[in-house]
Amino acid sequence: MANSRIFYACQGVAITQMGDAAPGTGNMVHGLQSVGMTTNFNLEQAFELGQIEIYENIEGTPDVEVTLEKVLDGYPLIYHLATRDALAGTMAGSGLAGRSKVQADIRLGIFPEENNAISLSDANADVEAYCSGMFVQSISYTMPVDGSATESVTLVGNNKSWLTGANALMSAAAVNNFDGTDSPLALGANNHLAAVPGTGAPSGGVQQREDVLFSGSIMPRSIQGVRNNTNYANNINTATQAPYAHIQNISVSTDFGREDVLELGRKTPFTRPATFPIEVSCEIEAITSSGDFVFAYEFGDTDLWNTTASGNNTPDETIFIYLRGGYGFDLGSANRLASVTYGGGDATGGNATCTYSYTNFNVLDVQDRAEGNYIGTEFLANKNGYDGAGLPFPL
Repeated sequence: MANSRIFYACQGVAITQMGDAAPGTGNMVHGLQSVGMTTNFNLEQAFELGQIEIYENIEGTPDVEVTLEKVLDGYPLIYHLATRDALAGTMAGSGLAGRSKVQADIRLGIFPEENNAISLSDANADVEAYCSGMFVQSISYTMPVDGSATESVTLVGNNKSWLTGANALMSAAAVNNFDGTDSPLALGANNHLAAVPGTGAPSGGVQQREDVLFSGSIMPRSIQGVRNNTNYANNINTATQAPYAHIQNISVSTDFGREDVLELGRKTPFTRPATFPIEVSCEIEAITSSGDFVFAYEFGDTDLWNTTASGNNTPDETIFIYLRGGYGFDLGSANRLASVTYGGGDATGGNATCTYSYTNFNVLDVQDRAEGNYIGTEFLANKNGYDGAGLPFPL
C-alpha cells in the first residue's frame, strides 16, 4: 500500500561512484541521522522599456543541495563514500585537493512504512530521489562532551530525479544489512588500536566523549594545560592522574567554496572546482581554572624571537585528533590560533571556559581505518609514522 507518511525507519541513503547503477550494501550510509534536499532554479528577470510587466523570467541551471548527518560509529564516513575515486590505489589523493575533484551519485530510497526495517521489502524502493554528479561542498565533525560525535556533509550538483517502480534502483538486496539487527561496526581485535598505549579493547560503538583518545592525539600547546605535543603522559598530573587540560568540545570544519565554470554552447557548468586556498577551522573548548593564558603583545612574544615567527604572538601548531572507532583528523603542523574567547562562570552558574579557534589552509586529511587502512599524523605528506601496515603514528 502507499505510504501515509515518511519517517526514519522507512528511509535509506546510498552513495555510489558517479554513474554506478547498481548500489550495493557497501554503498549504504550507516548511522545516518538526517537527510535534507534543497533545489533552487536560479531565476533571472529581464524587463523592457514600454511595459511594467516582466519581459522574460529566465531560468538558469538548477542547484541541488543535499545535507547528510551521521554519528561516528565505525562505519565509513559520508565524506569518504562520496570521494572514493580520489584514492585510486594510492593514499596521495586523501587530502582536500584529491577529494575535491570527485563526483558521486546519491540515492535516497523510501520504502513501505509498515515494515520494521527497509530490508523486509521484497522489491526496490517505492520511491527514490536520485541526485547525480554531486560534489562535496562542506564537511564538519563535532566531538562534544555531551552526546555523540557526528559528521555533517553538504553536497552540491545540478541534477535530481524522482524515480518510481522499476526505475528505482535501490533494491532490497542493497539494504540487506538494515534488517532490525544493524549495529555500529566493530573493528575486531587486530586493529590499529593495539599499538596505542592504554586503550584496552577497541570500541566500534557510537563515539562518545571517552572515545576521543588523547593518547594518540596532538593538541595545540597554546591551550592552557597542554604542556607538550600530546595530551597524554607529559600532560597528566602524576599525583592525581588527571589531565592538566579539561577539553569539552572539538569541532573541525571546512567549506570548499565551489564556483561554476561556464562556457558558451552549454547551459550546465563545465565543472565546479573548489576555490583554493581553502580555510580549515578547528575550535577547541576547555574548562579553565586560571584563564586562557594566551598573551597578546604589541611587539610580539619575545619567546618567538629568533624564530620564523619572530614578531608574532602565535606560532604554528600541530593538531591531530584520534578516535577509538578508527578515525583520525590530521590538520597538519601549520595551524595558527586565530582567536581565543574567555567566558562563562557568570552569576547564573556554570563554569568559565576558554574557546580556542585555529585555522590553516588546504590541510585536512580525514582518516578512517574502515575505509583506507591508514591512520597517522602527516600520513598524507608521507613523512613520519606510516609503516605500510596501517599502524598509527608511534607516539
